[in-house]
Amino acid sequence: MNCKEVLDKLSDFVDEEAREELCREIEEHLARCRGCKIEVDTVQKTILLYSSNGPAEAPVRVSAALQSALAREYRRSENRSSPD
Repeated sequence: MNCKEVLDKLSDFVDEEAREELCREIEEHLARCRGCKIEVDTVQKTILLYSSNGPAEAPVRVSAALQSALAREYRRSENRSSPD
């Protein structure tokens, strides 16, 4: 297996959807290819970071400001689309 093949199959590998044989081939490649090992580690760490965080909540002030801005924009769009 070469680097391009590893990167093409990376999604299957990190999602554990790959066949056992494919996983073994990728792991063998990673054992001897530092560049691909770094790439796979980076992807796995990124997935871990994103999956470990729950949904982010905006601070109350930010949420209130956003709601206010959306309401103003809605009113403006209503005024522009109303017949004269």
